[in-house]
Amino acid sequence: MLKQWIGCPATNFTQGRRGLKPLAVVIHAYPSLETAETVFANPRSSESCHYLIAAGGRIRQYVDETDTAYHAGLVINPSWGLYRRGINPNLMTIGVAAAVGPGEHWSGEMYDAAAELIGEIAAYWGFPPDAEHIVLHAEIRASRDCTGRGFERAELLKRMASRPAPSSAPFVKDLERRFVRLLGAAHLREDGPSTRARILCTLPAGTDVAVTGFTDRGERIEGNAIWYETPENAFLWAGATDAPQPLAPAPRAPAAAVVSLPETAVECGIPRIDALFRGHGGAAIGVREPTGDAVGAIQDLLSGHGHIGLPCLLSAAYGRFGSKTAAAVQDFQTGQGLSASGEVDVATLRALVRTPAAKPRISQVYLELVLGLPYRGLYKILSIVAQMEGVGKFGAINLNTDAAGLSYGIIQWAQRPGRLPELLRAFSVADREHYIEIFGGGDARIADGLITCTSRPNGGVDARTGVALDPAFDLVRAPWTGRFEKATLHLPFQRAQVQTAAAAFCHSLGKIRSYARDLHTERGIAFMLDVANQFGDGGLKKLYLAVHREGMAEMELLEAIADESVERMPDKFKQGVRSRRDDFLHTARLSDEAIDMDDWSSTETPSVGRVLQRDGS
Repeated sequence: MLKQWIGCPATNFTQGRRGLKPLAVVIHAYPSLETAETVFANPRSSESCHYLIAAGGRIRQYVDETDTAYHAGLVINPSWGLYRRGINPNLMTIGVAAAVGPGEHWSGEMYDAAAELIGEIAAYWGFPPDAEHIVLHAEIRASRDCTGRGFERAELLKRMASRPAPSSAPFVKDLERRFVRLLGAAHLREDGPSTRARILCTLPAGTDVAVTGFTDRGERIEGNAIWYETPENAFLWAGATDAPQPLAPAPRAPAAAVVSLPETAVECGIPRIDALFRGHGGAAIGVREPTGDAVGAIQDLLSGHGHIGLPCLLSAAYGRFGSKTAAAVQDFQTGQGLSASGEVDVATLRALVRTPAAKPRISQVYLELVLGLPYRGLYKILSIVAQMEGVGKFGAINLNTDAAGLSYGIIQWAQRPGRLPELLRAFSVADREHYIEIFGGGDARIADGLITCTSRPNGGVDARTGVALDPAFDLVRAPWTGRFEKATLHLPFQRAQVQTAAAAFCHSLGKIRSYARDLHTERGIAFMLDVANQFGDGGLKKLYLAVHREGMAEMELLEAIADESVERMPDKFKQGVRSRRDDFLHTARLSDEAIDMDDWSSTETPSVGRVLQRDGS
């Protein structure tokens, strides 16, 4: 059975199983493929599964079966008969999840895919495919019924019983292609699909090789465990051929075409903008417009189209329709073939939203009307943090000025601290085809090599200087800088930036709540997350513990952390950090009203709130 290899960070699984072997499968569910892969790609989540079954029965793999995924390690009132006290269940199980929305039932395609997959797993590892060896997560952790009512074990067992018994060493024989072409010189191996097997012969690049079948249980090289079998019973690694995946994956569901939704169906939460976008807004927005968020939204969109000199969120002129804003509107209208009135009417506003931005920036209006993501909860905080970090540029880039290699994106995923590969993996998941085209020039080995390189210690750069150790992956020079600039313009990658950053914030918020129980406001959460983004989760906790005193009011606590964070910075950065802390303490963009932390973190940020509710190892 073919599975699409995705992989996950090394922090989210353990190599090997400490001498144990799998004796059961644990069933999980996630509300969507996007939610699961955001969690699995986050190196700080300490969470993974071996497999996930997506819509249409597609199988995606994140951890080798020989390694230990972090999917069921927390044990609470277990009812599973084979549980061994004192042994982490992760060491003796394989995690299989499904992407099933809340309240939804598994589809027939999902049951069929699970039946084939689990049947193959059971045959390979030598355990019976019965109710005792197909375990619900709740039977290990009673407080988590993640499979819910949407899964019926009896239905899965019935479908497994109706299938032919799988081989313990499956080789798929019904190939769509009977020949593959070598991209470079490659070895044919005898005895097994492994580089440890004896070399039968070496074939030159361009050779067409006849193949009779394949296995996806060979030695994994560069993320690919697929090996072809030849008529001579020799083995050829699929990654050396023009068909690294022998069967074409199921067509990817098209990305949500946010800008093509009916104008009456989309809103950004700014009433004047929403009414005008729907065509019900009355007069155009111009110099007579009162200062406010509607004008600020226009300025944000214009800045994203490359018009420079306009006020940003922190500027005193933000939201005021002055001469620079009028001139930028007129220039944009001219470029779009619209009447150059200098005022934003319905046609101009829709063009600002629909026309791809040359210098896209995160903002309330861009999140909602262009990316289709909600401006609330962690997404709102992320937007504000990003705008204070670097005016919200999706393409913000730092070329090793801080000895951290390349830093990129709205929250500056940096190479040396090891954060860049989590974003690159999210890009690959969001749109694999464009990821390969942009970062590899159409060559998957180069594109995936970028992830491999940046996943090395210190992100593949010198720990002291930030200089690339592999000249082929010197990201602060061409052609890599141009590739990152090109990636900035791709909407699915912009969405991936927002969702990956929000998932990281959600993870940080879970850690903050474990010790800072005296936070009650949106301002307090935003302030702490911004400090964590700058100092790291561990650094923030040290700052908190250094200044916290019983009975402190929230604002008093935040001011003390602000002072301490400035004090710990080198002199040349103190002024900038002081300004940044003060912006969060005083901006009117954040609320000082008390909020329900549990409700807010779990419901206000779709696709990332559930991160806090999953257990790791």
